[in-house]
Amino acid sequence: MTNQKLQIYYDIEEDILEIQIGEPTQTYYDEIEDDVFEGHDEQTDELKGYKIFNFKKRGGMKNVSISLPANVSISASN
Repeated sequence: MTNQKLQIYYDIEEDILEIQIGEPTQTYYDEIEDDVFEGHDEQTDELKGYKIFNFKKRGGMKNVSISLPANVSISASN
């Protein structure tokens, strides 16, 4: 994976966290566990991001751990 931007957006009204890797492209999403979707570029199959539905109900930033190619873990600081 080349040096890319990581964009994180939270929709408070819909309770959805979206993590986007790199520039936006046409992306398809597969559900990898309940309410967690992994997005891939439709043409190259490159990992493009994640969508987490019911994010706050799942524990918010206290409970997010997604294995990326870089093995990144997201957690809350106390």
